[in-house]
Amino acid sequence: MLSNTKMLNFAIIGCGVIAPYHSRALEKVESAQLVAVCDVDIEKAKKFADQFKVDPSRVYTDYHELLAQKDIDAVCVCVPSGLHGQISIDALKADKHVICEKPMEITKEKLDEVCEAYKDSGKKFACVFQRRTQPIPAKVKAALDSGVFGKPLMASAYLKYNRTAEYYKSAGWRATWEMDGGGSLMNQGVHGVDLISWFMGGIDKIYAIYHSYTTGERIYFK
Repeated sequence: MLSNTKMLNFAIIGCGVIAPYHSRALEKVESAQLVAVCDVDIEKAKKFADQFKVDPSRVYTDYHELLAQKDIDAVCVCVPSGLHGQISIDALKADKHVICEKPMEITKEKLDEVCEAYKDSGKKFACVFQRRTQPIPAKVKAALDSGVFGKPLMASAYLKYNRTAEYYKSAGWRATWEMDGGGSLMNQGVHGVDLISWFMGGIDKIYAIYHSYTTGERIYFK
């Protein structure tokens, strides 16, 4: 590590299936270290801390207590989707940088609150959209930016995902309106939406059409 590089102390909130990816990523960054973990399930948190060599005294069940620790510089938010927003807001207000798993939140109102908290905080905030780092999307983005395709006028994504019943049974919050917030589009399709936005240089406005094949109901959103 370079002598003039500040070591950043990270904490992980939520010790579920995605948390190990964050821990292993931190292990590869010379200027970052995992110093604390938090989960409402204390046994899960303790096991996770032991696996990644976190001091047992830095294991928490209340994320507010973790955020009160002055030596923690940044947090990774790895909890169910419907909890992303409030924890991110509280972390920003506690003067922490935030890396939040996708989606940022599941309601527009809470998304707006996250954005306001970020603007007021002066801290860094990032949402995890790992598809941008994969080789093919990265090459497409580079080609678009180079102008080799000319000026793109339209982009579309056709996303065919499959998730087994076991996937949805793996955690009680999956496929619930309260915590998952919108089924396959919110959970898996958000990656395609992000790539389209990234490729095309951002989004100015959106609209959506909802169509139920069982009831015939069709709704337009703007």
